[in-house]
Amino acid sequence: MMKPRTHMKNYRIAVLALLLVIVSLAVIAAGCLGEEERAADGQSTEVAYTGSNVEKVELFHFYGSNRCTSCIILGDLAEMTVNTYYAEDLESGRLVFGHIDVEVAENSEIVERYGPTGSSLWIGIHDENGFHAEELIGPWYLIGSQTRFMSYLKAVIDQQLGQ
Repeated sequence: MMKPRTHMKNYRIAVLALLLVIVSLAVIAAGCLGEEERAADGQSTEVAYTGSNVEKVELFHFYGSNRCTSCIILGDLAEMTVNTYYAEDLESGRLVFGHIDVEVAENSEIVERYGPTGSSLWIGIHDENGFHAEELIGPWYLIGSQTRFMSYLKAVIDQQLGQ
C-alpha cells in the first residue's frame, strides 16, 4: 500500500503532465489555425516580392511520379483558379500556368530555375528587375475549401499583376 505522501506526489505529477499535454496541443492547434487564417484572409499574401512593371507572371504546380491526393488537389484547384479568373491573361501570355513533372528530363530547365524540392506551387514574376520566384505555402492549408483556396490564390496573382 502506498503512503499518502507518495500518492499525493504521484497525483501532482500526473496533473502537471496532463496540463503540459493540454497546453502543448493548444499551442500546436493555434499555430495551425493561425496559418490557415492568414492564408485565407485574402488581405495580405505570403509573397514578399511585389513586382515593378510586371511583364509576365508564371504559376507552376510541380509534382513527381508519386502524388498524394493533396498534391493532386493542389494542382487541380490552382488550374481551376487561373482558368476561372484569368482567361484573358492566359491567352495574352501575361500569365502562364502549367503542371510540371520534375522527373521528366525536358522540364529540367524550368525545374532548375525554380528549384522545387517536391510537390509544390510556385509563382514567378518577370519585371524590370529581372526574375523572382517564390514557393506558395498558404494554398496547402486551404485545399479543403475550394472557395477559400481560389480567393487566396486570386489575391496572390492580382497582387503581382497589379489588379
